[in-house]
Amino acid sequence: METHGIPVTIDWGKFQIGTSIFVPGVDQGKLQREFRREMQRLKLKVVIKPVVENDILGVRVWRVP
Repeated sequence: METHGIPVTIDWGKFQIGTSIFVPGVDQGKLQREFRREMQRLKLKVVIKPVVENDILGVRVWRVP
């Protein structure tokens, strides 16, 4: 996965139910689409929301049961 041409490496094995990750990026729609595609491939259930954290645009992804 990339954001603005910068590779983002996520250890999906450590992404446990009840945890979340924040990935910065201006194109929140593109980030959401990339996460949805990856989650479908990995068969993980998540909630994805566009957010602004500490004045930084991005998406937050929560792993759910």
